[in-house]
Amino acid sequence: MAAPVIEKKRFFCREWAFIKLSHYLEQRPTSKTCGVLVIGGSGSGKTALSAELAWPSAGANARHQRFLNKRLLARHFCQARSEASLSPAQFVRSLVAQLLQPGSDEIHRVSSSSPIPGSATTTSNATTVPLTSREMVAEAYAEKLRTDPEIQAALQPDVLDRDPDDALKKALLFPLLELEPPKCCLFLLVDSIDERQTLDFPQTGTRDSRRENDNVSRTIAELLGNHHHLFPQWLLLVCTARRQSRPLSRMFSGFRKIPLDDLRKPLVMRDIQQYILARLDQEEAIRQHITPDTADMLNQLHIKSNGCFLYIEKVLDGVAENFIVLREVREIPCTLNGLYLWLCQRLFSRKQFVKVQPLLNVILAAKLPITQEILYKCVKTACTNITIEDFNRRLHLLRRVISVSRAGALMLFHHSFAEWLLDVKHCTQKYLCSAVEGHAMLAAYYTLRGPELNADEICVLGQHLQRSITNVATTNCNLDVHTLQVLWMIGSGAPIEDCYLDSSECILWPRQEVKLLKLLIDAGAKPSEKVVEDDTSKDAVSSSQVSQDVSPMDESPSEPLTELLGESGDINQADSCGQTVLHTLAADGNASLLELALTTCPQAKLEATDRHGQTPLNLAARHGYADVVRVLLASGACADHADCDGWTALRAAAWGGHTEVVEMLLEHGAMVDCADWDQRTALRAAAWGGHEDIVKALLQHGADVNRTDDEGRTALIAAAYMGHSEIVEHLLDFGAEIDHADNDGRTALSVAALCVPSNHGYAKVVTILLERGAAVDHQDKDGMTPLLVAAFEGHKDVCELLLEYEADVDHCDATGRTPLWAAASMGHGSVVSLLLFWGCYVDSIDNEGRTVLSVAAAQGGTDVVKQLLNRGLDEQHRDNSGWTPLHYAAFEGHIDVCEALLEAGAKIDETDNDGKGALMLAAQEGHAALLERLLEQHRAPIDQHAHDGKTALRLAALEGHYDTVRVLLSHNADVNAKDADGRSTLYILALENRLAMARFLLEHARADVESRDSEGRTPLHVSAWQGHVEMVALLLTEGSASVNACDNEKRTPLHSAAWQGHAAIVRLLLEHGATPDHTCNQGATALGIAAQEGHEHCVRALLNHGADPSHSDHCGRNAIKVAAKSGHDTVVRLLEEHSANQRSLRPGINGGESSSATSVTSNSTAETKPSSAILNPLSTQYSPAESPDSTKRRSCVSLGNNSSNSKSSSNLTGSTKSDQGKFNQNSVVNQVVLSETPQQDAGIRYCGWRIVITKKRKSINKFFSFYLSKIKLPRMKK
Repeated sequence: MAAPVIEKKRFFCREWAFIKLSHYLEQRPTSKTCGVLVIGGSGSGKTALSAELAWPSAGANARHQRFLNKRLLARHFCQARSEASLSPAQFVRSLVAQLLQPGSDEIHRVSSSSPIPGSATTTSNATTVPLTSREMVAEAYAEKLRTDPEIQAALQPDVLDRDPDDALKKALLFPLLELEPPKCCLFLLVDSIDERQTLDFPQTGTRDSRRENDNVSRTIAELLGNHHHLFPQWLLLVCTARRQSRPLSRMFSGFRKIPLDDLRKPLVMRDIQQYILARLDQEEAIRQHITPDTADMLNQLHIKSNGCFLYIEKVLDGVAENFIVLREVREIPCTLNGLYLWLCQRLFSRKQFVKVQPLLNVILAAKLPITQEILYKCVKTACTNITIEDFNRRLHLLRRVISVSRAGALMLFHHSFAEWLLDVKHCTQKYLCSAVEGHAMLAAYYTLRGPELNADEICVLGQHLQRSITNVATTNCNLDVHTLQVLWMIGSGAPIEDCYLDSSECILWPRQEVKLLKLLIDAGAKPSEKVVEDDTSKDAVSSSQVSQDVSPMDESPSEPLTELLGESGDINQADSCGQTVLHTLAADGNASLLELALTTCPQAKLEATDRHGQTPLNLAARHGYADVVRVLLASGACADHADCDGWTALRAAAWGGHTEVVEMLLEHGAMVDCADWDQRTALRAAAWGGHEDIVKALLQHGADVNRTDDEGRTALIAAAYMGHSEIVEHLLDFGAEIDHADNDGRTALSVAALCVPSNHGYAKVVTILLERGAAVDHQDKDGMTPLLVAAFEGHKDVCELLLEYEADVDHCDATGRTPLWAAASMGHGSVVSLLLFWGCYVDSIDNEGRTVLSVAAAQGGTDVVKQLLNRGLDEQHRDNSGWTPLHYAAFEGHIDVCEALLEAGAKIDETDNDGKGALMLAAQEGHAALLERLLEQHRAPIDQHAHDGKTALRLAALEGHYDTVRVLLSHNADVNAKDADGRSTLYILALENRLAMARFLLEHARADVESRDSEGRTPLHVSAWQGHVEMVALLLTEGSASVNACDNEKRTPLHSAAWQGHAAIVRLLLEHGATPDHTCNQGATALGIAAQEGHEHCVRALLNHGADPSHSDHCGRNAIKVAAKSGHDTVVRLLEEHSANQRSLRPGINGGESSSATSVTSNSTAETKPSSAILNPLSTQYSPAESPDSTKRRSCVSLGNNSSNSKSSSNLTGSTKSDQGKFNQNSVVNQVVLSETPQQDAGIRYCGWRIVITKKRKSINKFFSFYLSKIKLPRMKK
């Protein structure tokens, strides 16, 4: 049998979970616990998380997964549809095989149980690349495996199957403990560790005679639970399991837990929201359903999901396929089981499900991967008249619940759905499938191929026979069930006698399934010599178990019970699920053995409950075993016991449609109105399920026909919702209140009009309710009448019935929507035609100013639009935002609707309140085909500007619609058109770092790279300011941008990059010829700016390219001074070192002269440059080498002048344009009188200067904030 296939899907979110795993992995050496348990309900994404760890996605968002994958020692996926994956022996074999692989990226599934040492081959590692921690462990383990005979012996197939616990210790754990610990901790991943074969009920006689008294682990969970304390300190065990697995929690007590579906945790809530947003972002088919009326449904969806990704996935898949309307989210139940029931009601009518049921039965029972061809042959054994065309039609009906693997195998989309189909409590009798019938069809299929079967298939044939031929009445013959199975095997012609010889290659060989082994040997399988030798061992199958001399007919009646009870003999002993022997027999439907057990063991507890609170009577009633129920009731079982969900035996039987059981319970006095925790009674369950006979029986026994549940719904509302017309009549006959409203204000007529007519019962229900006097214009809490609801759903026949009973055709709900508005918004042309025929008002306007024509145009129903245009609706009507119907149609990309509107006289150049025309909206949304049609056939203005100056080309480019941009360019759109701020499209792309689109425009449109905004800045300026290295490189190389382009203040891109500290861009600009000493209007160079801001790397790059550190600006400040006054000591030292190096290279320089003095006196004096003598009082090395008196005199002047010019000269790159030659003399006097000594003057001047600088830098930052203030996101409409 092939190993189970993991179909990896797109992965979203869960970054926090990977980070937690990484954290726990790093803490493993010092942690007392050796594992992590990832828990969550069905569909919460446990297997998806594990698959992402095993096969991480590409891209930047998957870096955490890829990091963890490098430290993955081995992984194992347990799957209920693959018995091999659940075998402890196969688990050990798989781990060892993965350790012998070169690396985790090359791990392959092993499907052979041959001795691994014999098949292991090693190759020398000639690469010089350092080995990873996993590779080091794998290499050391492989060497140990080759040299240790004890490990090889433990991995022999027979030893593995007989004692996987010993094999795990000797072949894996002990050798790993002896290895040298790797540098990094590794982890072992086991997915769905609590998975088990749940699709079939346990067979009689097998209940934990399965080695209850030996210490051999029966499951992988037990295997790891018993031995995880032996894991090396460098190995972390990571398992996933369902939240409700309490026995598992006990096995792995102390493990750290990571819950995936706890919505109380913000990270989990964010995952759900991000998943919905990601699906919306990636799938246009979902986005087109988002309207202001349905957007809130997404919020309801994430709340209803309760953390279940599968729930959201199935709903959004249905929305994308136009199978589910977002508005219906409010009607979907809040649980995964409820969703499955709702989906099946949508997908299958009763007649349709009867046709697909055999296909589902086979898929549920299949042990090997089943293809479409095999499925057809299996179904044909039961439905002999089925043709391939009919089969394909039935399979097509299952397309939304069946998935196909890459190998062509058919399987249900999720294992939880398989469990649901076999659980009558959730799926109801209507959708209940039978794995037993599936086993029968598969047994017949393999029987017809008998002579061709291999060892695997022979074992599968035996398994299917044992699960299909059970509890067969043998009154007409003297053969028991076992003998019939043996004769069937012999009659199939399969080479049974040789299958035992191939058991070493057959991973399905049933060494521990005593019943199956007995069947095969009784049918003629010949044990090999190896097995005969092993029969003498204590763990091998004893001769009494396989002897052909012992006939099943010789067994005494008590022998099956003795075998069932095991050696303990305690009939009340509970298993891990809390079930006793009585539970097992009741669930198995074995009434005769149950009666024998009750007679033989009077101490048996009839009211013992399992972990779900169910007694044997609850289980028997749930499955509809009338004989078992009769035996239990006769023995005194309580008929009114409720399980953990509040379900009594009567309600479970009523839900499942088991009429005989219901009648039996009623005769024994069961409480007819006993309700579950949701206050739903047996009558409510039967009415929902459509079980007419049960409804009549309950009503005749006094059931309260008007009893309401927690949602205020009665049995009548439930029956009307499900379309059960006969039950509706019965309930009304017994006095059901016809106009009772639930908590949402909906009556039975409202819900009948709401439901999708998957069969023909709903119109009949509406007819019955109207004939019985139901209020035709009843309003729910949203103000919606049945007619309005039916119009939304497109139920023409229901609408016609309601109109015939004088429903108000022009009623408006709370938001102003009429039935015509509802039908038009959903594109129901037939309903629109009907409402127009009945004379509805067509000129209504909703709260947003839209007419019916507007919403019809947005929906895209061409026939609806034409009907409304023919009725005279204004094609030029503007809503509150100025949108006409043409705007709506263009925004959604409906070509035919746009054609119809334009033919009716709509203006192609009409603009909305933002100045946008239809062409611009189509370009913004990327509708290239519509764009081409509007340009070629209707001459739409291609360069039309919105009020903010944007064009269609700008909008399409910003949204990344390449096809749309290509169409516009082919029609000569102006690529250099500027907006209201003088910015071109290339400028905005550079601002937002849209590299790919910028390259596209440069290559295909030759966009003007020197286009300037209102401040004179080019795209190179703005990309240098923003720090977009790749964009700068693109503009310089592809666009040949001028590297020394100046803005209105004479600043180059080098100034911008130096100010922001983008050293990489500074180097790039200098390498492309940027002038390092170019000065702006204030005389500042890039070096001075970088020094002022303290950007050391920029300063270093500029100095390396020849920037002059001694250059002074118009205020006499050089780079050293501004760096010192800003407190950037590192930059100061760097500049001094560079100046010293430069002086040492010049001949004739006086080594003792101060560099600062040179810089101060070389270019200016105090008289011409008032700020040149501003010094740092804390360091004398910056002072000019002059007398204190001169310093004092110049300090007084410079202090005053500096203060007077604080608005213009105190910062190197100020944006104000004040006259630098003007000074405030009053300020000079005020500053001078403060000083009495040079030291005080210096201190006051220094502090005052710093204050001015601080204020000035605020103004400069404000000036440069234009880069951010000019970013205006395109306004999204609707």
